[in-house]
Amino acid sequence: MNKFIKVILLSFIGFVGLNTTLSAQQKTDKLAKSPNFSLNATGSGENANTSYFNLGFATNIPRLQGIGINVFTSLVRQKANGLRISGLANFVGLEANGIQIAGITNVSGYNTKGLHIAGLMNVAGNKLSGIHISAIGNVAGNNLQGLSIGGLINLTGGTSNAFEIAGLANFTARHQSGFGLAGLINVSGDGLSGVQTAGLLNVDAKKVKGIQIAGISNIAVNAQGFQLAALTNVTTDTLKGLQIAGAVNIGVHAQKAFQFSSITNIVQQEMEGVQVGIANYAGDLKGAQIGLLNLCGGDVNGVQIGLINHSKDTTALKIGLVNINPKTRIQVLTYGGNLSKANIAVRFRNHSLYTMLGIGTHYLGLSEKFSGALFYRAGTIYNLTNKLALSADLGFYHIENFENESVEIPERMYSIQPRVNVEYAISRRIGLFLSGGYSWTRYYNKNESFENKPIIELGMILF
Repeated sequence: MNKFIKVILLSFIGFVGLNTTLSAQQKTDKLAKSPNFSLNATGSGENANTSYFNLGFATNIPRLQGIGINVFTSLVRQKANGLRISGLANFVGLEANGIQIAGITNVSGYNTKGLHIAGLMNVAGNKLSGIHISAIGNVAGNNLQGLSIGGLINLTGGTSNAFEIAGLANFTARHQSGFGLAGLINVSGDGLSGVQTAGLLNVDAKKVKGIQIAGISNIAVNAQGFQLAALTNVTTDTLKGLQIAGAVNIGVHAQKAFQFSSITNIVQQEMEGVQVGIANYAGDLKGAQIGLLNLCGGDVNGVQIGLINHSKDTTALKIGLVNINPKTRIQVLTYGGNLSKANIAVRFRNHSLYTMLGIGTHYLGLSEKFSGALFYRAGTIYNLTNKLALSADLGFYHIENFENESVEIPERMYSIQPRVNVEYAISRRIGLFLSGGYSWTRYYNKNESFENKPIIELGMILF
């Protein structure tokens, strides 16, 4: 009967034998063997250590070249080609080519190529190439190439050149090239060349050369390319390229860079480029700042455009309502006149130029109900003597009439007012002034004048 079975098998698979073994085997080629209980189709003669098919409970074979199916586990110490299916795990000591399917884990000690599907993880000790699909994670010990899809996490101990998709996070210990898509976090330990997209964070420990898109924040040591985040973009060293953030952009150095945010842009040292936001700060500026508040801690080789501009460079070009530098003299003016009866204003004086912001009350007269005005004035001043100065300015007044609104008096109006002022300094910090000018007050909602009249004002200058 045994001879009959052997004849049939040899006629079907050539030099392949059917063996069922349960033994403790000795070391071969310096590799320790474990107990083997399986159904194997193996070769004979020189190919006696090569199995072409195995099916069993626990398999320990030197070499597999074919299909391995195991209820519990399989262990191949040299090479495996084809399809390997295991209820728990597939192990290949040196190389694996083909498809691995495991209920929990696929492990290849040196090299793996093909499609790898695991209920828990796919693990390659040195290199992993191909398509990797796992309910929880894909792990490559040294190098990852191809497409990697993990239910939760993708881990690469070395370099990744792949398209990685994970429900939670992608982790690359060294350099990542390609595309990383994660529900929460992408992390690259040595650099990025490609695209990172994450629901929360993209983090790179060295240099980003490509694109980072995050729901919360992008963080990199050096960034060369494009960062887009709902809240913050951070580069801890050098920025080259574009940062767009919903809240804050931060960099230490910026070269040929553009920062745009809805709140704040910050470059600790030199900013070479453009900042656009509500508030902008640069240690030194070589370019432009555009925002409501622009601050520069050093030299400005460019322009600041905004509501309030400040720099330590007294020669910097500033275009705004209020321009401040260390030599700016800030003064308070209190005065009364025939239009708004009581006024207080802050004047920012730079050499021969000044701007002024202020508020006035009872614009329509003391006998009327409350009305007021907000105003901005800009002008020039010339010192005739040490105590006497002559100044002139042009002002815009926004007038609120509140409960005085009627058919004749609208709720809001505006006025254009030029003035000539004579100032006399009683001391270094106290002075008096007399102003004369003219007011053209008009309606906002129609092209008509409300009233036109001369202006007479007398007041005091403090500080």
